[in-house]
Amino acid sequence: MRRPQGSIRIRKSSLPIPLGERDWNGFVLGAVCATAGIATWSFVVGGASAFYLNAKMGAAAMLAGGLIGQLLVTLATVPPSTKHGIETVISTKPQLGTRGSYIALFMQYATALGWNAVLMIFFGRSAASVLVITGLIDSSARSTAATALSAAGVVLVWVMVSRGASSLQKAGPVIAITISLMSVYLLVVLFRAHGFNEIFSAAPLDPAPSRLLNYTSVIELLIVSTWGWWSYMGGMVRMVNTGRKAVLPSMLGLGVAWVVVAIVSLYSSLVTGEPDPTVWAPEIAGQFGGVVVLLFVAFANIGSTLVGAYVATLGVSQIPQVSSRMSWRVVAAVVLSPMLLVVLFFATEFFENVDRFMAFIGLMIAPVVGVQIADWYLLGRRKTMRVSGLYRHNRSSCYWYLGGFNPAGVIALVLGSVTYQLLLNPVTYEPRSPLFKYLTASLPAVLVAAVVYTLLSLLWRGRLDRSEAEQEPPAEPAETPVGPRP
Repeated sequence: MRRPQGSIRIRKSSLPIPLGERDWNGFVLGAVCATAGIATWSFVVGGASAFYLNAKMGAAAMLAGGLIGQLLVTLATVPPSTKHGIETVISTKPQLGTRGSYIALFMQYATALGWNAVLMIFFGRSAASVLVITGLIDSSARSTAATALSAAGVVLVWVMVSRGASSLQKAGPVIAITISLMSVYLLVVLFRAHGFNEIFSAAPLDPAPSRLLNYTSVIELLIVSTWGWWSYMGGMVRMVNTGRKAVLPSMLGLGVAWVVVAIVSLYSSLVTGEPDPTVWAPEIAGQFGGVVVLLFVAFANIGSTLVGAYVATLGVSQIPQVSSRMSWRVVAAVVLSPMLLVVLFFATEFFENVDRFMAFIGLMIAPVVGVQIADWYLLGRRKTMRVSGLYRHNRSSCYWYLGGFNPAGVIALVLGSVTYQLLLNPVTYEPRSPLFKYLTASLPAVLVAAVVYTLLSLLWRGRLDRSEAEQEPPAEPAETPVGPRP
């Protein structure tokens, strides 16, 4: 049966999705989450972890960090998104204010743009390397081919994003199954080439003198990597009708699946001494294996970029001036245009500074996660969120606060970010305090932001409650799943 046109329009906007239109089951959501998670960064994080820990300790620390980070992201994003059918940026208005939510929008868009540009650059380079290895082009044409293929990848993603959530629903399971099979292949080839004993006896590439510092560094690296899923979560989980259906698939898809692939990269980096997959793949499995790895990365990058581009388009669509004047396809084109410029003209410079995006993610998103968790669970937002107020963009909204900003949320973000920087240099990844090896940097940032937000909100609660009562009609019943229909 053909889906009603109104339903399609809701799926291509930041409007809340009614319960009856949320037709993703747990398998589809888990597949989309795995598709979003498994990409180039799996290899990058796995190779980076090999500098600190061996195979056994590295795998344990990576799984611990991935699960800790994803648990916090899930607690912050899944409840409001599944209860009310809203995406991530919209859900931050009660904590940051109507205008303050643009801080979250900037974070979401910058994260998606940064990672997606990296993925498309690596997609083009991987595909060009395959063409060189198979003799289809000369090595002298590698750079030109990589640029052209990266641009073609961006256009392909735009075509798929133009179809809205249906592309994720259809492509997600296919991509997830394919990359899972390729991951198993890589693991089998790795153990055949080097054996269990060689892999688990390999020493870290460049560890610090302190064993605890090495372990904490890897946990922090995985937590920071997982913070990136905060931007993606709302756009995906709002397609299921209950929080129960979202928790396990998101934990497995974004807390485990990509980490397992990263562990394969960890093992490979340890036995070859080289964290770059384009180098260790041919060493392990020969020319054919190198082609398989590069195809795997290219294929996985397309899927992950598709999810990132969709949620970024969804976030930008919440701006009234954008949603009222541009179609979904045009918004998607505008969102992807900077990425196209990057891959065409600044690919090398951008790719070599990917660590700065990792720093940005940890520095900014960790405090937001803390604020959202405190707001929902400690301050009772789960009972008082007014969906209509989320879609009012002026003083009539109960989330206008002070000039459109919630001072409690903004101050909490600043102090949470300062806490992070006091413990860890986000650019060089060097500890600034001996406390880092016991606490990490992300977890204290989450805690400080949550405590500051809670205390300031309680201090100002009487004043804010009176303001809400004057500006808004009575709250919707607790079970109301969505806001106004278009």
